[in-house]
Amino acid sequence: MYTMNKPLRMDRGIDIGILKSELKKYLTEEEHKHKGNIVGSQKVCKQCGFCCLRQPCVPTPNEFNKVASYLNMTPLELASRYAVVNESEKGFYMLWARETQADMVGKYLPFHRTYDRGYCIFFDKDIHACMIHDVRPRTAKDTKCWEKKKKDFNANWTLEQVRAVLPNFNPDCGGLYVVNQNGKLEMVYI
Repeated sequence: MYTMNKPLRMDRGIDIGILKSELKKYLTEEEHKHKGNIVGSQKVCKQCGFCCLRQPCVPTPNEFNKVASYLNMTPLELASRYAVVNESEKGFYMLWARETQADMVGKYLPFHRTYDRGYCIFFDKDIHACMIHDVRPRTAKDTKCWEKKKKDFNANWTLEQVRAVLPNFNPDCGGLYVVNQNGKLEMVYI
């Protein structure tokens, strides 16, 4: 029930509360499927990929450049193929897209797409390995899937840092939502 003290949170006609609760339910189900990562009281990474499913890495600008170098790409190429831009109260941040967000790489991620499902774009599900493991960001190194509390990593980017990688980035241009001929919401970029 929504009241004045507990309003309906909407983003462009989409109830964020529903998206958030659906993702939480999905991750709880997936966590049970991945439970083999904890053996007795010993907590050891079994490379099950749950951490890559729960939240893609959030690199600092310096870590982002190291990954670009490792993959023999420019930062612009890396961002255009593998990253999305999001924001928090502290500023912007670049993060690896989920496999279901390939249509958004190199762009500002609309708020409701934050709740998309899927593994990090760098996680290879066939061999259960990270394609950038050798240079993965601190968020990946320090995150343990058996820890419930999220750690606060300072991986904020200024608008200038984002534009140094994506020169045409416009935080005010997230796109326009229209109802298509099938009655579904569709984003049209301006």
